[in-house]
Amino acid sequence: MGICSSSNDNSSDKKPRQEETKKGNNNENKIGDTNDGKNKNKNEYFQKNVVETDNANDININQNQLVVLNTGTPLDNYIIEKKLGEGAYGAVFRVKNKDTKQLRAMKKIIAKSSRDPNKEKEIMNEIEMLKSLDHPNILKVFEFYNTKEGYYIITELCQGGELFQRIVDNGYFSEEHAAYIMYQLLASVFYCHNLNIIHRDLKPENILIESEENGNLNVKVIDFGTAKLFDKNKSEKKVIGSAYYIAPEVFQQKYNEKCDVWSCGVIMYILLSGKPPFYGEDDEIVKKISVGQYDIKSDIWTKISSSAIELIKKMLDMNPMSRISAQKALNDKWFKKFKIREKFTNIDVKEMKKIMENIKHYKPQNKLQQAALALLVHNNLHLPEVKDIIKVFKTIDIDNDCRITKEELSVAYLKLYNVPDAESEVEEIFKNIDNDNNGYIEYEEYIRATIDKNKLLNDDVLKYTFKYFDKDNSGEITCDEIAKALFTGNDKKMSEKLTKDLMNEIDSDQNAAINYDEFKAMMAKLLK
Repeated sequence: MGICSSSNDNSSDKKPRQEETKKGNNNENKIGDTNDGKNKNKNEYFQKNVVETDNANDININQNQLVVLNTGTPLDNYIIEKKLGEGAYGAVFRVKNKDTKQLRAMKKIIAKSSRDPNKEKEIMNEIEMLKSLDHPNILKVFEFYNTKEGYYIITELCQGGELFQRIVDNGYFSEEHAAYIMYQLLASVFYCHNLNIIHRDLKPENILIESEENGNLNVKVIDFGTAKLFDKNKSEKKVIGSAYYIAPEVFQQKYNEKCDVWSCGVIMYILLSGKPPFYGEDDEIVKKISVGQYDIKSDIWTKISSSAIELIKKMLDMNPMSRISAQKALNDKWFKKFKIREKFTNIDVKEMKKIMENIKHYKPQNKLQQAALALLVHNNLHLPEVKDIIKVFKTIDIDNDCRITKEELSVAYLKLYNVPDAESEVEEIFKNIDNDNNGYIEYEEYIRATIDKNKLLNDDVLKYTFKYFDKDNSGEITCDEIAKALFTGNDKKMSEKLTKDLMNEIDSDQNAAINYDEFKAMMAKLLK
């Protein structure tokens, strides 16, 4: 019998990252692998943030829980529409979800018969990293499959393709358009470094174009297969990355997160000139990088501002100790010259107040409702309404670390409402919004609280969300399924108590299971 078994229990009767992969060997100019044995503490960061408690309200809802390993094949849930690219390890497809009709990217990676153990580690590393990262400029992963044919990863679809291809087509970018791209790239890098994560393979091929507005490209960083957690007190030794973009200290096998900043400097150089600063065969590239030999005096550079050249030099500083950090680079005068931050925070006060009002009224009733809303938002970040919400989020997030502190929210309240002391209100907001109880309001947490719930609660999307909890496709969410989804980490007795308490709130017909109508009624209460 299940956790919530009762006299009227009828449970016994129940029945690829998305880059457009280049043809041929996609490891050209790729150095190293991921089998460095240095990720022993990785699981400590990426494990579910669970707490033992006798109060369901103390249970954490975090990013890891929103991305699951599904059984069966992706073709059970998706229709393949188009192949986007193919490479040595697999292919990328545009697919449509059968329930929600939403377009996604599906990356198929390697067949079982030819599996490379190092590549498998890279795949799982990428999945675990992407599951936990919550930033608007980092690709979102939704679900993954492990089948006889290989791994399948379902991610956001970025229809603009690789930034690399856009550079090939355009040659180079204007300073303003390049600054718009670089600001997003550096923001994502600062976010990762703040979490002690180094990417180690930043390059235009690993930056996808999500959309384009007035010539400005909205981009997302992909391919976290070679990324890892780093210790600020230790140096990394594994030589890894793509030759054009590797920092000199990586070849010396003594590097830290600043290697990513060097790669950003190379990308900025390419955006402004249309060619790499270090080129040739691998040996030539390594030699030029090792001595910091690159051209900054040819004709094209005479048309580029001194502030742009200065920032490139700061990022291509041979000494990682004096090399500029991603955080400081975001505040460089080159970005201020083009008012780049203002482009991402440009929203009128009236609209900002409207979005902020939604925060005050956001009070989820139970953890199942909270978890369902988290899943709904995670899968609907493409909605037009989200754009303005992101602008407000970035306005409040003064230091660009993609999480809001109580101090930052208090400052926003003071500016918007002229309330000098909003401590009690801010505390209440954090209590309702900070789902993972880490002391910050993060990107998706903020969207959950502020988005118009009417935009989310349509039948197609709700049914998809219901299926996330209804693992056996019985048409009901059982106590066991709730316990596994929400209360992992508590002992069996406590899990039983928490699940029964939650079931009593929602299960209107008292049959120890939640059907779709009961689930829909629970979610509709978000509109009241």
